[in-house]
Amino acid sequence: MKQVLPNHNKPKKESMWLNLGFNLVIPIVFLRKGGDWFGPSLENLLQSPKDGTLVGSVMLLLAISFPIGYGIWDFCRRKKWNFLSILGALSAFLTGGIGLLPGATVSMFAIKEAALPGILGLLTVITLKTKKPLVKLFLYNPDVIQVDLVDQALAERGNTNEFNQLLKKCTWLIALTFILSACLNYFLAIAIVVTEPSIDKLAFNDEVGKMMGWSFPIISLPCMVVSAYAFWLLIKGIRSLAGLSLEDVLTQGQVPKKVTE
Repeated sequence: MKQVLPNHNKPKKESMWLNLGFNLVIPIVFLRKGGDWFGPSLENLLQSPKDGTLVGSVMLLLAISFPIGYGIWDFCRRKKWNFLSILGALSAFLTGGIGLLPGATVSMFAIKEAALPGILGLLTVITLKTKKPLVKLFLYNPDVIQVDLVDQALAERGNTNEFNQLLKKCTWLIALTFILSACLNYFLAIAIVVTEPSIDKLAFNDEVGKMMGWSFPIISLPCMVVSAYAFWLLIKGIRSLAGLSLEDVLTQGQVPKKVTE
């Protein structure tokens, strides 16, 4: 039996390298080296004293402007909201907000670093019984998997309920990655970011940039391993419950797909 997926106009795909560059690499560079490169010029231009916090505030604003600007540009280009870009822009905005807020402390920064993934973990579980669970955004995403084809094959085989149970298991694994990220973010923040922004803005920026650099091997890699395992379970379930291979369900092209009886 053959199933032909409708030929929809696909939105442009996001560039992974642009995403990493604007959301991670450029902000780190500005936070860690911006003061050395542009500090003296900005002090003269803004008539700021060397021990003032104005230059550090400008560097922080420049650093967070890249992920925020990238999220807006990506939406204008693809005409589609990118959840990960929005998340990166929100995180950058909150980081900048704490760094610029009078009376802000490093403890507030650590709590913010833990709060965002923690909230996402809770939302992933809470939305499980809604019509639009977050697990379908992170794993069972129509931009990655031909969801209509899989759902139809599951219905024909009478395995829809069993597949929904698998989605629940994957949901808890994704929630676990967010909880793990929240804990690691908090302890990494209190270990690295120790300079109060009200005392030395440039030193605070440098420590934030250092933390962002360490967050990939310490936080992102373990979470990627757990997420990859959840995705493997999902694909394995699609193969056994829907009779479709990985090549069948990936949204690579709009060609007829054969459902294995």
